[in-house]
Amino acid sequence: MKQDYTRPYQIERSWFDLKSAAISCAIFLTMILTAAKTLFEKLLETIAQMEQDNTREVIDPVPYLKIANHFMDDLQALVFEGNFDDEQEEILFFKTVKPKFRCLQIYYLAMQEIIYKKPKVCKKMLKKFYTDEIQKICSFHCHNQNLLNYYYSGATEMDAQLFLRKVEEHPHWLLKPKLERDERFSTPADYLVAKILAMEKIRLYLVDEIVKLEGANSFENTSANKKQYRWTGEAINLVELAYGLYYTGEINNGNAGIAEIVRLFETTFNIAIGKPSRRFAEIKQRKRLSKTKYLDQMKTAIDKRIDKDDEFVPKPNFR
Repeated sequence: MKQDYTRPYQIERSWFDLKSAAISCAIFLTMILTAAKTLFEKLLETIAQMEQDNTREVIDPVPYLKIANHFMDDLQALVFEGNFDDEQEEILFFKTVKPKFRCLQIYYLAMQEIIYKKPKVCKKMLKKFYTDEIQKICSFHCHNQNLLNYYYSGATEMDAQLFLRKVEEHPHWLLKPKLERDERFSTPADYLVAKILAMEKIRLYLVDEIVKLEGANSFENTSANKKQYRWTGEAINLVELAYGLYYTGEINNGNAGIAEIVRLFETTFNIAIGKPSRRFAEIKQRKRLSKTKYLDQMKTAIDKRIDKDDEFVPKPNFR
């Protein structure tokens, strides 16, 4: 029977068990950040599982949006039931943690609108539609350029004005502070940061769709001259790499799904990997071997090369 991801208690580990564990962690250990990290990892795992189980050519954003909403509710409960250790922890939460959750809500909501609104007629009109949507994102970036620059520069001097709750003053360049209904779960800039992250994720989707529309002929013309690469090792080794990149968030600021990364590897290296969740299950079931055998081999090979380069070779004495 097909799993209904929109019902919390049917996930591998129930929402309520996870919520209870996370809230307990926050209350007794005052470690909201740790509990939130666990919650976000579970969210990514659930989304990855849904992507792998999807059989449609076009993904329906609605179930994903429902999942994102459930997890955001649990995140909010963490904050309401627990306490931050200090202002720095609160800033870190509203600057780096909450926006990741809200980003997915905004993304799937926007994707729902794009899929419903896009023309179903000719490629020319469809390309114009995608281009117009990208222009809207560019306009949003222009209106929020100061915050965008501040966030991506890694600056911290205005964090207290941007990412603390109930602040009376915010930077003059923050034109439209976005406060949510409950001030206990809102700061002047956390929503806008989430929207910046979501807009970039949407832009990448739109660019990819445009490339698909106009790139087929171009690919056919250039493929003959393009060097081909083949993965000559075991496919399971690529699975280790894919999950490593996925869980460390190294591709598209962590916005690339595990299914996308695996498909990228399959296309790049001309290899069939199979269903990522099943291959990952093989890794988890290893008994004698390390769960990260191939990654361990890579580390050993690199360390060996570095050690070899660092070896002291005495100069010959010709005296």
